[in-house]
Amino acid sequence: MGRCQRFAARQARPACAGLAIAFSLAAQAAHAQGNEGLYWLERLNSITVSATRTPIEIVDAPATVTVITEQDIADQFVTDIKDLVRFEPGVSVRRAPARFGAALGVTGRAGNEDFNIRGIGGNRVLIQVDGIRSPQGFSFGAQDAGRGGYTDVGLVKSVEILRGPGSALYGSDGLSGVVSFITSDPADLIRPGESVGGFVRAQYSSDDEEFAETAALAGNFGAWSAMLAYTRRDFKELDNQGTVGRLGEDRTRPNPQDGQSDALLGKIVWTAGGHRVRLTGEYLRTKLFTDVLSGQGPAFLFGPSPSWIVDDLTARDRTKRTRLSLDWTWEGDGAVNYAHAAAYWQDGKDVQFTDEDRSPVSATPRPDRERLNTFENRVWGLAAEARSDFATGAIGHRLSYGGDISWTRQEGLRDGVEPPTGESFPTRAFPATDFTLGGLFLGDEISLLDGGLLLYPALRFDFYELDPKDDPLLPTFTGAGQKDSRVSPKIGAVAKVTGNLRLFANYAQGFRAPTPSQVNNFFENLAFGYTSAPNPDLGPERSESWEGGVRITGRHAGLSITAFHADYRDFIDQQVVAGSFTPSDPAVYQFVNVARVKVKGAEAKADFRAENGFTGRFAIAYAKGDEKLPGGGNVPLASIDPLNLVLGLGYRDPKGRFGGELIMTHHARKELSRTTGTCSDECYRPDDFTILDATAFWRLGDALTLRAGIFNITDETYSYWSDVRGLSAGSTVTDAYTRPGRNASASLSYRF
Repeated sequence: MGRCQRFAARQARPACAGLAIAFSLAAQAAHAQGNEGLYWLERLNSITVSATRTPIEIVDAPATVTVITEQDIADQFVTDIKDLVRFEPGVSVRRAPARFGAALGVTGRAGNEDFNIRGIGGNRVLIQVDGIRSPQGFSFGAQDAGRGGYTDVGLVKSVEILRGPGSALYGSDGLSGVVSFITSDPADLIRPGESVGGFVRAQYSSDDEEFAETAALAGNFGAWSAMLAYTRRDFKELDNQGTVGRLGEDRTRPNPQDGQSDALLGKIVWTAGGHRVRLTGEYLRTKLFTDVLSGQGPAFLFGPSPSWIVDDLTARDRTKRTRLSLDWTWEGDGAVNYAHAAAYWQDGKDVQFTDEDRSPVSATPRPDRERLNTFENRVWGLAAEARSDFATGAIGHRLSYGGDISWTRQEGLRDGVEPPTGESFPTRAFPATDFTLGGLFLGDEISLLDGGLLLYPALRFDFYELDPKDDPLLPTFTGAGQKDSRVSPKIGAVAKVTGNLRLFANYAQGFRAPTPSQVNNFFENLAFGYTSAPNPDLGPERSESWEGGVRITGRHAGLSITAFHADYRDFIDQQVVAGSFTPSDPAVYQFVNVARVKVKGAEAKADFRAENGFTGRFAIAYAKGDEKLPGGGNVPLASIDPLNLVLGLGYRDPKGRFGGELIMTHHARKELSRTTGTCSDECYRPDDFTILDATAFWRLGDALTLRAGIFNITDETYSYWSDVRGLSAGSTVTDAYTRPGRNASASLSYRF
């Protein structure tokens, strides 16, 4: 007797069979070209795994989850993670223009820096690819390594965005949310009844002159299947609405860039008797050359006369991630009806090289400068989990349990020519460190009242240890080791008031372990009166989140409204803890737990589809938050985006031959009162704006699809608050932070 049959017999989960059907239809939808019935049924029965670590329909999830499919990525011409959340209010990605220096200034060096969920971002959002953590971001001095370049969206079949803490399920870093990328399997590329399948796609985007080509091939040979997919991207600098093209700091046109990326994904799968063994290899490399024209010209350090002239400033950056994983999955009957185990190795490395040529004018001649900064995460990991479906009387249970552990060697290097006064190269910002993360989790999906009430309790125990190594590059610094543990609970509930009306609520705790660079950050310049100190007592950041709402679903429409409140404690910040900035009494910098942050807000989504093919969607998000200062008082949390809404009207031919959508996006202006303390004087706040985008597709045959899109149709001049945050209102280069004007994209794909 199968799992669903046992549940039905015990009157525990009568919806289980429906879930299995939804799975089957969702799996076939990618191959059902032109079948709009399957397309919309997949949309109505979207499945999420990240909300509970078990597959459930989104309407039954106790938390707020967004699922972005492969078709969404294609239809919306997504080329990077910023495009990915373009129409997702409450989630953003910061991308400032590339205006950095060789030794000072990191503006735009990280590219697409990271995800921000409900106002909290950076390493406080967990990013994972096929359940494996992406490398952390890192910033120090003139180095700024973001996390947006470690995944190519052309090789993923879906992305899940979980809002709110995820530590009870995934451990450290899930402080404000989790972003999960799931890559394609061979079965996703092969049509039912065929033994070979795949696709080729070519795409062009005018905003950065990107040409992207993807090819994927898969084969099925009895119990064996395999696939190989490759994406190549060639691109230039992202356009903006700046008008000043001269050299120097007043330049507002984008600095010229030339970039290429290669992404390769391969899988070999063996399936038999309920078992699946899968070997996965993944390789991603991005190279970017930047001619920093805004950094050229006279440099004024000591009065009205220039000290020297920067004749040339260029940068060459490389990001690389390599992953090899082996996993086993089994599904069947018995006390345990699902089991999964995985082992993996991953190496993520960010290299930033800058070359600055100088000519002296009035100051003592200063030689040309070079800077080479690297940041690397090499990790080995193991993970295992299992599920058991059973009933105690009329109460159904889906118990999930397991654990994971990873061993990471994290290290960075600072090297170059002509180091700052009082320093020597090569050196490090922190000693090479072995970083261990591990945890055990237990979760349950409890079905009461014949499936009318679902409860989702979960508990996870995590431990971590930092073991810094003696480093000859840091002869005067002794790193501090650290170990600690944390218990993270959560409880969610979904009440099915009627067949179409659900109420949900969720409470969750999250945490983020301190990074090696925070516990043992090192820099020293006694001549200028400052140094740093390790902090072995640095504690983890913590969060508590409450959210609740209502979901209304129907055959042709759906509505979801959510309100949330989050309390973050022990945020880590670097402060001066001793000293007076003199050589005899140097100031001592140290990372400490100081800040407490509260965030609250509301979100709503609605969608509509008529029988004749007309569609509509609406989404809105608003939040506000405050940071409590150590000495008392509050300041607004500037990392929260202003009110954002999306409205879309579209049409999809009932036979799936053609369709399109007109999408309006509106961003309000950041309130002046919510920027206090962010800038040294008044902050620059972009005006509110409304932009229109249009996308369309036309199936030229059963396998050939042409897509086209026009973005910012009215050619608005606008900037995102997330990109300009921290820029002074008196800045003369605000136009450098504007987004592209009217631009277009087109793609042609062939599936076989």
